[in-house]
Amino acid sequence: MNTMKWMMPAAVVVSMTLSLVGCGGQPSDNGQQPKSMTQNLGPNNEFYGSDTLKEVLVASNVQSSAGLTIEGKGSGVGEGCLRNGSSPYCIGRQQTLAPMSRDFKAGTCSGGTASSGACCPGESSNAVALDAVNAFVRSTTYSALPNNSISTADLKKVFCGDGTGSAATCVSNWSALGRPTAGTLAKYRRDDLSGTTDTFKSLVGCTTFCSDVTVVLDESSANPAACATTDSATVCIGKLAASNSNAIGYAGDSARRTGNTALQVNGIAPTPANVRKLLASNPTGVYPLSRKLFLNENVNYTKTAQEQALYDWVYSTNTQDFENLLVEQGFIACSDISPLDCGGDLGRGSGVCQGL
Repeated sequence: MNTMKWMMPAAVVVSMTLSLVGCGGQPSDNGQQPKSMTQNLGPNNEFYGSDTLKEVLVASNVQSSAGLTIEGKGSGVGEGCLRNGSSPYCIGRQQTLAPMSRDFKAGTCSGGTASSGACCPGESSNAVALDAVNAFVRSTTYSALPNNSISTADLKKVFCGDGTGSAATCVSNWSALGRPTAGTLAKYRRDDLSGTTDTFKSLVGCTTFCSDVTVVLDESSANPAACATTDSATVCIGKLAASNSNAIGYAGDSARRTGNTALQVNGIAPTPANVRKLLASNPTGVYPLSRKLFLNENVNYTKTAQEQALYDWVYSTNTQDFENLLVEQGFIACSDISPLDCGGDLGRGSGVCQGL
């Protein structure tokens, strides 16, 4: 997969009058007054958000001819671009859309107004697919572990220790996890702006990471030598797991590649059937690190022409093509019935925020 940035040949700054709109550009009746402001995507139409979804958005941007520069950097950056900004990447309200590998978090809204729960006015949680946060190891290590599995308790010990703060004891050798051949664990994780990190910490019960865990960054020359400087953080973690028999790293499904394998967690494999159980009203047997993926938005602000082109391609003209790209990257369709069948209207408003 080509991971290069797709850029327009010239800087584009978009000024527009922003008015209340609902999903799909329809007027909203939530009672808020229309707003007017200058919206700037950035000198090259930079578009920030989930690194996990970066390759899907790169391909979608090309196929929709939207003219965005897909940057990744993490769900926290994308959320910041929808709200108060995320230095040094974007200012507040720079985007009205953001691909995110988690739902919205509680925070502050643009202008400093406290949010209601996790949602700022107009925010809509738009689920587009399902994903497993995986513990990737080299395929030979997978075969050598008891039952090809790791427990959530052991994942916590590996990455965060078995306690809190200075009292935490971290597992640092494969022998403690039952592998017949000992070896010092080489641990890799996403950074703190990553929605994958947020999900991993929440589901495993982590607070502070062990000191021997290496942070992998998006498109960084500081990453280990197995990775190219153009690799997304997710792709890099996949390469590291495939190239080192002592490696373990958590990442989304798109890190999967020849040579690595995702461990079962608590004896449950991250299969589509086990991940889809997340959507059941009373889920049993669900893969423990299952999550939804989102193309979140704020419906109260008018999209730039570039964002609107992407949005229309996803939700109006090429919905099945968008889902096909998601599945090709290893993500899981919410159902086999129709594309983006993730609840709500094509998944729009199906998470914590309803666009009100």
